Amino acid sequence: MKLSVMILGAAALSAASADLMAEEQVGVSPMLCAVTLTVSCDSAGDCIEGPASAVNLPVFVKFDPESKSVESARESGDRRTSNIDYVADVGDSIVLLGDEQDSGWSATVTKSTGDFTATISEQGMGYIIFGSCLSD
Repeated sequence: MKLSVMILGAAALSAASADLMAEEQVGVSPMLCAVTLTVSCDSAGDCIEGPASAVNLPVFVKFDPESKSVESARESGDRRTSNIDYVADVGDSIVLLGDEQDSGWSATVTKSTGDFTATISEQGMGYIIFGSCLSD
């Protein structure tokens, strides 16, 4: 019985994610985002709150949904470009998802205010990022 419920649940989640992917839309203009606060926690529950540089995260992030790329810049000047796997323009929000090496990330930008919230998850570590964005 438990196996049937688990299979049914997995099928429902698969159908929901297929519907979500069908809503994928591109056409959102590029955005430059400044990171204003980060919170990082390890699997033991030890957390650090502060600026991006305190945990070696980028201080600027530029999302280009049309080309499905994101460029980040650390305080040191180090830059990295990654792919955006998913973009959705939903109501007052733009939702972006991606992965790189052994981590996954998500970002949501509120169009009316430019508020930016992102998460990064990797083995034993998680990050929450807050900031502000401008359309490019």
